Amino acid sequence: MKLEKQTQKTKPHVVFMGEIRFPFGLAAVQRLTLMSRAFLHEGCRVTVICRKGSWGHDEHKNFEYKGNFEGIDYIYTSKDVYRPNGFLNRNIQKLKGIIGEFKYLRELKKNDRIDLAIVPNREVIHALRYVLFSYFHKIPTATNFVEMASSMEHRTGFFQRINDRLIDNWVIKQYSGALPISDRLMHHYKLKSPSKPCLKLPILCDFEKFNKPKSTVEKPYFLYCGSIRYREVFNFIIESYKSLKIDESTKLYMIVSGGTKEETARLEDEINNVFSTQPIKLFTNIPYEKLVYLYTNAIALLIPLRPTIQDTSRFPHKIGEYLASGNPIITTGVGEIMNYFDDGKTALVAEKYDVVSFAEKMKYVIDNPEMSIEIGLKGKELGLREFDYKAHGKRMLSFLNSL
Repeated sequence: MKLEKQTQKTKPHVVFMGEIRFPFGLAAVQRLTLMSRAFLHEGCRVTVICRKGSWGHDEHKNFEYKGNFEGIDYIYTSKDVYRPNGFLNRNIQKLKGIIGEFKYLRELKKNDRIDLAIVPNREVIHALRYVLFSYFHKIPTATNFVEMASSMEHRTGFFQRINDRLIDNWVIKQYSGALPISDRLMHHYKLKSPSKPCLKLPILCDFEKFNKPKSTVEKPYFLYCGSIRYREVFNFIIESYKSLKIDESTKLYMIVSGGTKEETARLEDEINNVFSTQPIKLFTNIPYEKLVYLYTNAIALLIPLRPTIQDTSRFPHKIGEYLASGNPIITTGVGEIMNYFDDGKTALVAEKYDVVSFAEKMKYVIDNPEMSIEIGLKGKELGLREFDYKAHGKRMLSFLNSL
């Protein structure tokens, strides 16, 4: 046992901090998990530290606060993975989590090793805690830089805006390095911290999880997956579908996050009022297996990006999963899309973010099913080359060594 521990300590050790809901969260947690698995693939060790729980008591029952998931060690330092009832209990849990996090990191540094700490770039108060800890304990800290916080349209509160500007323009300079997801974020980081290392790390995906047989009974449908917060994009998809003026035999399925099942059901009834056959179906809070099934059986997957700072900076995680399905994606020529995709070859790329251009690509899929299948398969080949998590492990390890 002693020899095993000594062998373990010779391996580089990467620690992720600042996320919650590991390992069953949405895009941010999925990216963290795939980054972790990329490090594991190169022989590193990984620990994910969550400071508090946030699941409902009926979710993920019997999930322990400390353990190992897919080779990744994890701990909830509040010692509770569920969100307490009541304002006081929730704040007590937060405090326990912060104190527990500090103690755990100190013990980890004292008795083991931490070669790199990776943190999200969201809240000033937590980012500064991690920066201070890394400074005093001489641990390199990199930020997982996936969005320009100050460009997020739904973050409109006064204190939120101050927080986001500080994050984008000051806090980001305090890290040892960064892992930007896009060229725009790469440029921003180099502008703010020209002497520090950074590695562009695009979307990541586990393509093996999508190697599922297609259903032979599903009727054709387009699929969109996104947050209800982006109502403008949600409405854009619906308007594009309406403009097709088809007989509604091809459906539109929409997986939406950010709302309850009751709210989603009411919204589904509302948007189907203008149709004769209720061709639009909304899903929320579905299991991952159902998500994979819906991706795998769609005739095309929709992801319009807008010509805004927010959308040119980001690179949505679901694009990797869309590609893994082997079905064609329909998007717009914005940001990272232009770096990877060729219209009509590896994706269907609308020239402009407008209903007419986007609907033309949707109509192409209906009118050209065989060509669309070929585009989907070419897109998957592209995804395997560029976005498979295993393909980035060596690059990430080299980045770790550069710090």
